[in-house]
Amino acid sequence: MKKDFILPILVLSLICFVVSGALAFVNNKTQPIIEQAARVRAERARREIIPQADDFELLKVDGLPGRITEVYRATNDTGYIFMITTYGYAPEEIKLICGIDPDGKILRTAVLSQNETQGLGTPIFEQPHAGQYWGMDKNGIDSISVISGATITSNAFKNGIRDAFTAFEIIRQGRQ
Repeated sequence: MKKDFILPILVLSLICFVVSGALAFVNNKTQPIIEQAARVRAERARREIIPQADDFELLKVDGLPGRITEVYRATNDTGYIFMITTYGYAPEEIKLICGIDPDGKILRTAVLSQNETQGLGTPIFEQPHAGQYWGMDKNGIDSISVISGATITSNAFKNGIRDAFTAFEIIRQGRQ
């Protein structure tokens, strides 16, 4: 009777141990590949935003707005890249990238990932809406209207871009 009770527990424990070990092994082998692919995607996105940049330098800046996760400077001083994480209507984060030239005008914006409602929230990230930001300075953002029915997502995008300008001002004032 004890054997009928203990044997299944031991077998299940052994199966769990073997599967856990296999998962740890696979994770150990694939993690560097996944990280390298993410670095390549991020570099490609930076080059799409500022194609004339020679290379990019990651800046360590204190006091950035919470939505700004990383800041890069083009090494030939053609602009800055701001990596933005914000939240719209969907519970998942929206990852954006925004390039600002040395004169404080948006070079380009792009969405890296989002899970907003298809057809309702997604037009915010597409042309012509997203392109309205290109060439604007921080004072022009308020002139961009939200998309009806997608106010939360529109405001999330707009607030992320505002934070990029705030970060740009922090960098320009030399508070690094």
